[in-house]
Amino acid sequence: MVKVNFKLSDAGSVSLSIDRPESLELILTQCAAKADIELGGYIAVRAGKVLKRNDIVGEHDEIDIFPAISGG
Repeated sequence: MVKVNFKLSDAGSVSLSIDRPESLELILTQCAAKADIELGGYIAVRAGKVLKRNDIVGEHDEIDIFPAISGG
């Protein structure tokens, strides 16, 4: 089961069962739908490393999602 933690969001954590490794983009699309949130710009982190959209997520991964915030 993949656990996705939506940081700085009211969505909290979402768990998703997967049969095989999938792309981060697919996992996040499914988790955002499950949490009923619109996924805008984000930064995804697994074990302290930033992930890209096409990186593969495994069954036991925990991913932290931070909204991409710009400012000056």
